[in-house]
Amino acid sequence: NPDIRITVTAETTILQADNGDLSTTMNQRQISELPNPGNDLTYIAQAAPGVVMNTDSQGAGNLSMLGMPSTSTLITVNGMNDRDTGSLHNNVGALNLLLGQNQVQEATVVGINYSGQFGGSAGGHVNYITKSGSNEWHGNAQYYWNGSALNANSWLNNATGVKRPFDNANQWAASVGGSIKKDKLFFFLDTEGVRVLL
Repeated sequence: NPDIRITVTAETTILQADNGDLSTTMNQRQISELPNPGNDLTYIAQAAPGVVMNTDSQGAGNLSMLGMPSTSTLITVNGMNDRDTGSLHNNVGALNLLLGQNQVQEATVVGINYSGQFGGSAGGHVNYITKSGSNEWHGNAQYYWNGSALNANSWLNNATGVKRPFDNANQWAASVGGSIKKDKLFFFLDTEGVRVLL
C-alpha cells in the first residue's frame, strides 16, 4: 500500500549522564594499525589522552596517567587484575610481556572520574580484552622488519666520523581461531616474537 510509511530515526547521546568516566576504547583494527615498536602492550594505552610513557626514575611501570606515578595505574587482562600486590607494579610491558599486541581484541583506557567498578588505583585503569575462537574461522599473519638500511646515522656519529651502527629488528605474529564443535567448543592460538640483531 503506497499510503503506509514507516519512519525510523536514530539519535546519538550528546552528553553521557550515567557516569563521569573519561574513557577511550580502541578496537582490534585500530590496535593493529597503531605503530608499536617492540610490540609493547602498554604502548597501546599511550594513544589515549592524558597517558604518557613513564620517564620517572622510580623504574617499573611503562606508563603514567594524568600525572600520577606509574604505580597508580591498574592494568587488567580480561577483567583480571594483573598487578603485583607487593610492589604495585603491573606485570605487562617490555620486561614482563605476558601477551602481545596481536592477541588483543580491544583495549579500554579509563581516566579521571571513573566509576566504582574501575577502583583499585588513583591514576586510571587499562583493560585488555583478548581475542577468542568463534564459529567462524579467522586468523592473521604479519611480519615487520627494520634495519640499518632504513635508518639514518645520528648527528653526533656523522659529526665525529663514526659509521652507522648495525641493527636489524625482526618482529612477527600469527594467529588462528575457529570452532571445534559449533556453538560449543572453540579455540584460538597466537604466536609472536621479536628478534633483534645488534
